[in-house]
Amino acid sequence: MEQTITLQLPDEVLRRYQRGATAARKVLEEFLADRLADLAPPSVDNLPSPLREELRDLERVSDTALRQVVQSRLPTPRQRTYSRLLRKQSQGALSTREKETLRHLGEQARQITLRKAHALMLLKWRGIVISPAEAQLSSE
Repeated sequence: MEQTITLQLPDEVLRRYQRGATAARKVLEEFLADRLADLAPPSVDNLPSPLREELRDLERVSDTALRQVVQSRLPTPRQRTYSRLLRKQSQGALSTREKETLRHLGEQARQITLRKAHALMLLKWRGIVISPAEAQLSSE
C-alpha cells in the first residue's frame, strides 16, 4: 500500500536530492522514497516477543534512560566468565556444561548489544550527540 504525503524542503536540500535523482537515473519521487526507506527504523517485528516489546518500549523513555541503556554491560563476574570461556573455547577445551554457559552468556551479550544499538539510534534521531566512547556497542 502506498500513500501520498506533501513535504516542504528547503531549496538547497531539494537541489541536492534532484542532483542525486539525476545521478541515480531515477525520478525525484522514487529517489526520495528510496532514501527514506534507507533511513527508516529497523523492523523489530521478527524478534522474539519479550525483546520486541522491550525495544518498542525504549521509544517512549527519556533521553537519560536511553543513555543508561547505552552504558549497560554484562555484570563484571559474568563478563569475566564469558571472556574466560571464549579463551578456553579458542583452545578447544570446553566441557558440555561450559559450552552451555558460553551460549547463554553470549545470548545475554547479544541482547545487551541490540538494546544499546537501538538506544543509540533513538538518541541520534532525537538530535543527541553521543561520544565514540559512549557509543561503544560491545557488551564487555
